[in-house]
Amino acid sequence: MIKGSCLCGKVKFQISGEPYSLSYCHCSRCRKAAGVFSAVLIGKADDLLITEGQAEIAKFSPGAEWKLERCFCKTCGTSLGDMATGDIYVIAASALDDDLTIRPTVHIHTESKPNWYEIVDDLKKFEGDYVADK
Repeated sequence: MIKGSCLCGKVKFQISGEPYSLSYCHCSRCRKAAGVFSAVLIGKADDLLITEGQAEIAKFSPGAEWKLERCFCKTCGTSLGDMATGDIYVIAASALDDDLTIRPTVHIHTESKPNWYEIVDDLKKFEGDYVADK
């Protein structure tokens, strides 16, 4: 079980099951929400349970071209990722309370990476989406 929460503690969640991946996302949404990139945990939507504060989660949809809504705490503004849409969840790793046994394996949306930032590790790189074997 992986637990997470926002900064003020009003939103709490838990993840059962093994995540598909821990990825570094460079899309424009993650850059604007988190800085240069965001570490995101991706897994099966049914494994995510909001245990407290469902009503405290605000959602922002930047437009039809984006499949997922950006979620954050209404009170403290903590980025929660895209939560669950369809069959997957995408959670901002910065909202996790527990240490993970998995480590980052890929960089995704590298086509959106700013030109002043250089990826210097040897992880796989994908210009768009990538979800590890389900």
